[in-house]
Amino acid sequence: MNMTYAADSQTSIYRVLVRHNLVITLEASGAGEAPIPKTKLEVASQLAENYRVHGCIDGQYLFENSQRAKIFATLCLEFVLALVKQRLDVVNALATGAEYRAPEFSCAERA
Repeated sequence: MNMTYAADSQTSIYRVLVRHNLVITLEASGAGEAPIPKTKLEVASQLAENYRVHGCIDGQYLFENSQRAKIFATLCLEFVLALVKQRLDVVNALATGAEYRAPEFSCAERA
């Protein structure tokens, strides 16, 4: 992946932190040597890789401006909403007395 680095100490980067598939932080995090994805494909690839490896979208996602961070945070929450809706539909369709077990996810805690 070809990502740029925030090297200028005056440049802010924006961080979206996701834990247990929920956005818990959307903030300006200052400058640093952190890789910032430049394209939607790079961000989507990071998100898809986290989901493939960990069974959840948990992680830290960095953006060059607040608008991109906000859009991404919204998309993350819409993703979770779609998962919940899918499970709700399954449960609502169950016959009386039927059982349901959702697939287990490994969603590992990361600092």
